Amino acid sequence: MKLRELAGALALALAPAMVAACGPDFPSELLRDRRETLTGLPEGAFNFEVLRLAATPPASLPVVETTDTVADAVTRDSIEKGWWGEKQALANAARSAPNVQAAYAAAAGLPEEARRYLAGAAAFAHGDFAGAAARFDAVLALPEAERTHYGLWAQYLRGRTAAAQHQADTARSAFEATRTAVLRGVADPLGVASASFGEEAKLALDAGDDATAIGLYAQQAALNSISGRDSLLFVARAIVADDARLQRAVNDALTRRLIVAYLFARSDELNETQSEPGAVDGATAQPKVVPDKIGKFLAAVEHAGLDQIKGADRLAALAYRSGRFDLAAKLAPKDTSGLAWWVRAKLALRDGDAAKAAEAYAQAAKAFPADEQWGNGQMMIYEAIKPQCRVEGEHGTLALSRGEYLQAMQHLYNAASEYWNDTAYVAERVLTLDELKGFVDAHVPAAPPAPAPAPQASDSDADTGYGLPTSPATALRQLLARRLLRAQRYDEALAYFDAPKLKAKAQAYVDARKAATHGDRIERARALYAAARSARVDGIDLIGYELDPDYRVYDGDFDLNWPGEAKDDVRPPRKDLVVPQELAASDEAQRVAQSRAAPLERFHYRYVAVDLANAAADALPPRTQAFAAVLCHATGWLIDRDPPVAEKVYRRYVTQGPYVPWAATFGRECPEPDFAAAAERLHRERVAYVKHQVRKSLPYVAVAAALAIVLGAVLRQRRRTRLKTPDRS
Repeated sequence: MKLRELAGALALALAPAMVAACGPDFPSELLRDRRETLTGLPEGAFNFEVLRLAATPPASLPVVETTDTVADAVTRDSIEKGWWGEKQALANAARSAPNVQAAYAAAAGLPEEARRYLAGAAAFAHGDFAGAAARFDAVLALPEAERTHYGLWAQYLRGRTAAAQHQADTARSAFEATRTAVLRGVADPLGVASASFGEEAKLALDAGDDATAIGLYAQQAALNSISGRDSLLFVARAIVADDARLQRAVNDALTRRLIVAYLFARSDELNETQSEPGAVDGATAQPKVVPDKIGKFLAAVEHAGLDQIKGADRLAALAYRSGRFDLAAKLAPKDTSGLAWWVRAKLALRDGDAAKAAEAYAQAAKAFPADEQWGNGQMMIYEAIKPQCRVEGEHGTLALSRGEYLQAMQHLYNAASEYWNDTAYVAERVLTLDELKGFVDAHVPAAPPAPAPAPQASDSDADTGYGLPTSPATALRQLLARRLLRAQRYDEALAYFDAPKLKAKAQAYVDARKAATHGDRIERARALYAAARSARVDGIDLIGYELDPDYRVYDGDFDLNWPGEAKDDVRPPRKDLVVPQELAASDEAQRVAQSRAAPLERFHYRYVAVDLANAAADALPPRTQAFAAVLCHATGWLIDRDPPVAEKVYRRYVTQGPYVPWAATFGRECPEPDFAAAAERLHRERVAYVKHQVRKSLPYVAVAAALAIVLGAVLRQRRRTRLKTPDRS
């Protein structure tokens, strides 16, 4: 017999299908479509909702569920092997027997309870339910001390045999006895006690008693049973598909809550055609085209009365998502949950009352538990919603649309663990540098040192995935540090690089930039080249943009603002991020323009590196290996990325530089610059220049010397003459 028959053919146990997607999991963004963010209400998550159905969750019972029959058998066999050792082969032989008598005989050598149980199991497998019931009763008739292994399984399967014989009362008693035994301490390695909820619920469904069945499935689901959750889903679908059952659901509180949960989380299954649910500015919006079943259900609930309704917040959310804003407005004030306040915020936005909406958002953020999450990646959930984060993010979106930039930053930072891209947009492109620095200084202290981290692809020590930094605080501080470095506020920047490896690289870059401002020409060239190398190799972590155009958030792997393919070897010019025309503050676009990358090119830090290399070449003697090598590296940094710019650097070498043996692979294979040789060359050039100037000036020096001698003689003669002349005064 299969383990599924022991654990009980878990009712309706189908594993949720997984939704396949191409490419990386880009994080959700709220600011891209602000109207949808502020007017749309995300759907719920059915699995989360049904965990809340049981009025009193049952005492803890083990749940053992698998859909793999081979794994089931292995689990059962391993349990029995622990009981009987090598004699476990007798149990397998009994299960393979053609009838009850043969099974009982095949188990000879095992204790009596095992022989009786295995005979009953064989009868059950062959559809001999009367024979199976007799054998299981025989197991249960043994003294308790003599049925310590199979007693619980016999009790559970006694319920299933009674159900197969349409003996509902006997089956219910057996299932209740199974749970009672486990609660008293009987071991349940196969989780048959939790499975018994589903078996008993099926009895109620067969009798047309939806309410009782839902109550039992809810108890099973509250144990975190996949079977219990999926059974509730299939029951909800069946009720919604049957108009008579759907109307009856209105009159039972628990059934009504299940249907509300299903329609709130899975209404798309009804293939409805939807339009936008509302408008922020209070303008009249066209209601959704609500499926007839949802409309009738909501009308029936309203007709039945809303005074003592339980779960008003979920019903209000369903009404809002279905375009019944009038009904949502009646229901939302009846609850003080986070979801009820969330609906109130949406309704206030529809009425054009932004202040009231902001207050409702604040109340919703307080009411939602910080660890509440909807989704967990099950079918039909494309975004795992953390309601508190989502509410904070929407509040930030509202504040941004009103030009309240620091308030927007605060709310979006509160939601940064889920909506980092939106937080980064405001921090990087909307706030001024001093506004961001003030915010970070006031609200974002350095995170404590993390325990020994696993190896990272990037030295920033901040990311575990695209857009999901392990510490939003560290990520925001690094974003500020990069902005400060780009603004050449070097000493300030270093304080915000918290990761030790990255801080060391930033220090090296800063030291090189500072060294390039003093010293002789070769020293400045050496420092400029060091800064250029640093900008090229580590630029994405030192001066790169978190979003466009560098997309540090994706480690530079993806460009979400790609201008398109080149035509006739001419690349289309890159355009900056476009601020939405709708729900944007009056000067948001101006702020974004002021913070754009310079140059506005993909991997802009490569161009910064090339500019630094060109500056290094300016300080070098042109006919030196160092001059050629610096330009060779600069060419290589853009040779595949931006050939026209690389060509300009190469042409400078051709025009000004010396012949070098590696010129044929210029930009591909480049030696390091020999700054010492360049210094010697510069010294020789200076000495030669001085000598040349001296040679050129010798005739003039001789004439000047002669004139000086003559003049000196004249002056001396005049002095002697004055001394010989008597004083006549």
